[in-house]
Amino acid sequence: GSEIQFDIQRDFQNSEIEQAFAEAGRTQTDVLTQTTGNQTLTIVELPPPTIDEEEAANILGDAGYEAEVVGLRTISAAVSSQFFLQAQIAFILAFTTMSLVIFIAFKDLTPSLAVILAAFGDIVFASAGMAVLGIPLTLGSLAALLMLIGYSVDTDIVLSTRVLKKNRGELKKRMWSSVKTGTTMSMGGIGGFILLYAISYLMVGPSELTNIAAVMVIGLLADMPITWLGNAVILKKYKEGEFERFGKFEEVIPSWK
Repeated sequence: GSEIQFDIQRDFQNSEIEQAFAEAGRTQTDVLTQTTGNQTLTIVELPPPTIDEEEAANILGDAGYEAEVVGLRTISAAVSSQFFLQAQIAFILAFTTMSLVIFIAFKDLTPSLAVILAAFGDIVFASAGMAVLGIPLTLGSLAALLMLIGYSVDTDIVLSTRVLKKNRGELKKRMWSSVKTGTTMSMGGIGGFILLYAISYLMVGPSELTNIAAVMVIGLLADMPITWLGNAVILKKYKEGEFERFGKFEEVIPSWK
């Protein structure tokens, strides 16, 4: 696709620029505003086919805007699709590696599946939030989903370790202790990404950073009920021996204990 930087001499809404390109037959356009010092630039991102400076300037000129093209970058569809394919492969490998590490660490099918399903649930909720808010699936948002795997697993590890590995004290007290620690971790992450979103939006406007921050906030908000109302219940019942029927499944996998 193409990325064009315009210096537009009048006030406008981003949706008006998108409409101008749509009327010229260039749909699926993303418009961002970037302020650097005293200069405000409008960045228009277009999918293939590529566009030249003259055509881009004519589109806004025909729509009644006095605009100067100050920068133009293009990337071929083949290169772009290759980058995106590699990112998807990295995502799959990361999730698979995480699953293997969890199985090796806990050496038990039920708690391992609980942790993996919690991470998968966070990704599903974050993806749904992206669809609702109109956040595109780009390399940046895919990187946010990758980070979400780590943020999800850390709270689940805290919970699983205190429930399964530690035997001092009552089970309920150990669970409440993990809730306090895990919730503090999640709220710290949410606060940090909200701050990142606010600063990025105020300084640059909608950008890849705001997309990453929004995806992370959605995923971390989803992680709290999934971990403490879902995974915690599964581990509690498992520890109390209510999942004995899962022993049939564990008989067919290697015993690492």
